[in-house]
Amino acid sequence: MSKPAVDYSVYLVTDSGLNHPSRTLLQSIEDAILGGVTLVQLREKDLDTPSFTDLARKVHQVTKKYSVPLLINDNIDVAIAIDAEGAHVGQDDVSCVEARQRLGPHKILGISTGTPDEAKKALADGADYIGIGTCFMTQTKTPKRTLGPIGVRAILEAIPADAPLKTVVIGGIKHDNTRRVVSHSAGANGRILDGVAVVTGIVGAEDAKEASKELLVEYRAGYQLASQRHKEQLTQGRSWTLDELLKSFPQLLTTLREKAPLTHHISNYVVMNDTANATLALGGSPIMAPCAAEAGDLSKVVSSVVLNIGTLTESFVDCMLEAGKHANAQSKPVILDPVGAGATSLREETTRRILNSLHVDIIKGNAGEISTIAKIIGCDTETIAMRGVDSLGSGFSNPAAVVQAIAKRENCVVAMTGKVDYISDGVRTVAIENGHEYQGRITGSGCMIASSIGSFAAISPTDHFVAAVAGILALNLAGEHAGTRDDVRGPGTFRAAFIDEMANLKPEQLLKEAKIKAL
Repeated sequence: MSKPAVDYSVYLVTDSGLNHPSRTLLQSIEDAILGGVTLVQLREKDLDTPSFTDLARKVHQVTKKYSVPLLINDNIDVAIAIDAEGAHVGQDDVSCVEARQRLGPHKILGISTGTPDEAKKALADGADYIGIGTCFMTQTKTPKRTLGPIGVRAILEAIPADAPLKTVVIGGIKHDNTRRVVSHSAGANGRILDGVAVVTGIVGAEDAKEASKELLVEYRAGYQLASQRHKEQLTQGRSWTLDELLKSFPQLLTTLREKAPLTHHISNYVVMNDTANATLALGGSPIMAPCAAEAGDLSKVVSSVVLNIGTLTESFVDCMLEAGKHANAQSKPVILDPVGAGATSLREETTRRILNSLHVDIIKGNAGEISTIAKIIGCDTETIAMRGVDSLGSGFSNPAAVVQAIAKRENCVVAMTGKVDYISDGVRTVAIENGHEYQGRITGSGCMIASSIGSFAAISPTDHFVAAVAGILALNLAGEHAGTRDDVRGPGTFRAAFIDEMANLKPEQLLKEAKIKAL
């Protein structure tokens, strides 16, 4: 007798208490299998063993009809009694070693894991797969912490790439986050989730068949994205030259002014007026709308979204997540400005929440903010302290390597601003030496740069690296021009001149005056 082959793609975990009232649990299971569920786990915590065994026999009749394996949760006696294809145990249940001894070598055995060490132990103890969680908050459990895709990735990277252990993620998995979770949790070692385990999203859905079908489509799309990204990283992505990059800038600014793309800003109160005026002066069109209730409607007309956490409120964060979700769904660029990310635990946790919930296309921050991003995503880099929203110290010893490492890990563009600005998409990396000292002496100059990047990203949707470099360069040139004006006496007069010079900027100046080095 050989162990059954298992497709973990869409793994249904049952819960009678959450089953949709319009049908029985057995109907939900059969509909889900017809929709694409590839594996079923019967999890019924409130039933005694005789009742659990009786239900398990009935469920097994359904799953065997479609050759879908059935696993029993946390009850080896029931699994043996009905000759189920396997079992799943938790960290507080019977040990994986004992479960294997009782089930025998030819049954499927899974175990819940929430840390890299638990995953390593599961592999050593003979598990066939691990259920990684909890990914997001869920109706079935109240975990002390959630992993998010970043935490899931850390566990995947703890498992050797050639190990036979399979992996699924569980906890708050729905059709609208499946693609993001699968693609973003993929490890640098090439490990990609083998499936998604879902409870409420299937048994609680009005149409279990359709829900399962959507989950399968989203899982496969996420897997494909992760595979493609890993392949591109192995081949080092696209070829490029600095000369080609520079020559693209004049047309980008011309296009920006011709199209005046609308950018949705969820920005902070301190700089909202300045970022709106900067966007207008450069040629774009801003809408400053911090209400989550209208994010869906706005997503239909905006071309990019800028998230700025400068003045945090819960309603602002809700709007950021809602706007970002809609932008992701429509492949519109999302720019994150994690203002003061390392200054307080609230700012750090908000940044973590955004990165776990959304795909951010461009991250823009100073050295301290970028250091916090590196810490959140598990990049081993130097640490830069924060005081309020400002960095302390002299910065990274190798800033180019830092932005490149984060960009590779997050599959995005990272722009670190300072006396010299560093931008990378993980393959292409440049340093910009344009700018004026007064930019660092007025509130909001960094936030204006994020707005500028948002406008350029709106008209460069397929190359966010070019958009980030152009957006920073444009404002730095405006800063240089403003700083040399006779009417500028200091930071106060510079602020008005700075916005004037954004409007006065000529497309050819982005090519002729750029001080950019390829690294």
